[in-house]
Formats: sequence, C-alpha cells, structure tokens
Amino acid sequence: MTPAIAAADAITVDAAHIHGLTASGPGRALMWDGHDVFTATADVADDGTVLEIINYEDATAMHEQSARRGQPTDPATIAADVTGQARTRLSQWRHTQKMMRVTGPYTTALRPHGIHRHQVSHHATNDGYITTAYRITPTGATSSITMPYFPDSITPITITIADPRSGTDPAYTVTVPRRTPPAAVAALIAAAAGLTPHTVTGYRHPNDTGFPDSPRYLEVEPAHARALAAHGAGWSIMWNDRHAQPVIMPTERGDDGSLLEICSYEGMFNLRGQHDNCDDCTTCGIDDNPDFDAIANDMTDILGDFYSSRDAIADYMCETIPYTRALSEHGFHRLSQGTLNDATFDQHYRSPDGHLVMLKIPVAPNTPLTIAWTYVRLANPDAPTPVTVIPADTTPADVAALIAAHIAIHPPATT
Repeated sequence: MTPAIAAADAITVDAAHIHGLTASGPGRALMWDGHDVFTATADVADDGTVLEIINYEDATAMHEQSARRGQPTDPATIAADVTGQARTRLSQWRHTQKMMRVTGPYTTALRPHGIHRHQVSHHATNDGYITTAYRITPTGATSSITMPYFPDSITPITITIADPRSGTDPAYTVTVPRRTPPAAVAALIAAAAGLTPHTVTGYRHPNDTGFPDSPRYLEVEPAHARALAAHGAGWSIMWNDRHAQPVIMPTERGDDGSLLEICSYEGMFNLRGQHDNCDDCTTCGIDDNPDFDAIANDMTDILGDFYSSRDAIADYMCETIPYTRALSEHGFHRLSQGTLNDATFDQHYRSPDGHLVMLKIPVAPNTPLTIAWTYVRLANPDAPTPVTVIPADTTPADVAALIAAHIAIHPPATT
C-alpha cells in the first residue's frame, strides 16, 4: 500500500525520536508511513512503501559533523534539521517510491550477505537509470548498483565496488544483463567483495532473491526497550501489524486501537529486570543499568498475549475515545487498551492520584454503561468490586464528571 503524500508539514521529528533512534543502534532508521514517525529496521523501507527519514549511521554522522563545526548537537536541534530534510524529501517521494520498487529485490538479496542499503535509490547521471549505494559491512567497502528503470531495457546493470583504501576509486566494476535475478547479482557482489557467496541452483521468478521468505516473528528486541527508555514519559511501544514491527509512539496514539499497545514507558517500571527492590516503582525512575534483555522478553510475552485480540481492539477502541478525552480533562489517563466481553468493551483509567476505575462501555443493544470502582476492591481484595450503572446515552462529559466527583467524595481507605 502506498502512503498518501500529505502536506509537507505532516512530518515532524521530535527530540524524543532522535533519542530513540540513537538508543536503537545500527541498522535502524526513522521512517514515516503517511501517519506516524517511527523507528524500525532499515529493511522496512527497502520497497518504497514507507519514507525513510534518516538512518542511525547518518544521524550519528550529522551529530559528529555539527560537533566538529561547533554547532549545537542537542537532540532538539538535530530533530529540527532532520524535520526540514524529511519535508524536502517528502515532496519528491512519489518519484523515489517508483525507483525503490525496482531496486527493492536486489536490496533484499544483499542483506543476508551483510551488505546493506546506504541511501534511498536515486537517479543516476543519465535519466532513466537508478543508482543505489550499499555498505559492505564485513569489509567496510561501499558498492553501488546502477540499472535502467525499465526491466525490458537492453542496457545492462553496472555493479561497482569502491576500493576501501580510497573510498571512491572503483576496485571492481562489472556489467550483467538487466534481467539477471537479484540472487545472482547479490552472489556476484559478495564473491567480488571476498565474502562467502550464497548460491542457488535455480530461480523461481525474475525477482527471486535466492533466500526463502523470512517467517514472521512477534518479538520485541532489547533495542526497542532501550529506545522506549530513551523516549521517556508519555511514550509507549506498540505493534504495527502492517509493517510487522514494534514502533514507539506517543501513548495517545493507541487511543483508536489501530496500533496494538504493548507497554508504556511508565509500565516498564513493573517489568522483570527493572525494579526488583523498590516499594513504589511509579516514582523512582529507571535504574542506571536496567536489564533490557529481560524487559524485552516480558514485552514479547505481553505482545503474544494480546496479539490474538488485535482485531477486537481495533474495532472497539474507537468507542472509548470520547470517554478518554473527557476523563483527560480531569487528569485521568487510559491504562493500556481495553478488552471485549460479551456486551461491553472494558477500559481502565487511572486518576491523577493513581486510583483505578473501569468503564464497561456497551457494544450490544439494551446494555447500560457501567462504572466499576476498581480502586475500592484493590484496597479491600476480599470485597466485591462496587459498580454504578447509568444509562448508555449519558454523555462522556457527564460520565467523567461523575467519576471525578465520586473519587473526590469516596477516596480509598487509608491505613
């Protein structure tokens, strides 16, 4: 699916995005899919379906260059510069997308060899030709593939590998027919670069990469957990099913259910490897040396638990938005995403003082709206949860006012 190209100011990169990209490490990039800015592995942008804003390596180089020049290097300044670049690139993106679709299979075939795309594809000197630059990670050399745009062209593909000692002078140049399968092109580059080639005995189709399709894994990696910690309060890690990737978004981005929320920054305080010895994890902050491997494993478990419910969450979370907005006026915040029961969609909220209430929002005819005062039961686990039943057509503003007044009048019992 091709993202809609919106006005140039649709893309804004925040300082938190730069923090997160830096914490994620090599092989990742900031991207925009027509809706959100997020960090993902660079291969997500290989086929041109999303706009690559800047990768980790280029962001690091930008920081170092600014430092050498005595210019500001704080994340907010870098983010402003990257935003300007992204908005410029957006204006050219329709054209770039077409080129990336042509070169994508070659990029995919090269990645298993440790050869990764350095930049998005661009026009070569002669119009009608596309050049894509690559990094040969094991040796530090760079390579490029220049090919005609049209697959039926009789002009060959030109492959160049630069001499790592000079960085620019070609150490190897060869041409192959335009219809040479990507797997064969990748094997040729790998062999010429001195890498162990991956060979196949036949090609299933013209764009065959020579490698089997990768299975789809539901996994949160330690790099994602580090990136969430770098983003800070008000951000959450979510699963983007379209890109099959965890992404980090402002927590309110999960309000409509189009992304599956896994864990908030604040929720990291309750995961394994984070705060094993604290009495109040909501106030003490992140440890100096959190175990991001353990945190990522817990996030993966959470993702696996909720993934099967993603369709229900996507269908019904929109019903909670008016209540979420009304409660936010009283300082309440949504706690994770809701769950579907027989006739209601149940959504928890937390008060400014940390008291939990649950709204049971009707999704079936002739069902009232129910408020469950969860905080009362938590103070007295042996007692049933008290509830208040009100008409389903009660306005969200009135529901929110009732909840705020009830907690003010009936605060939790203290010992």
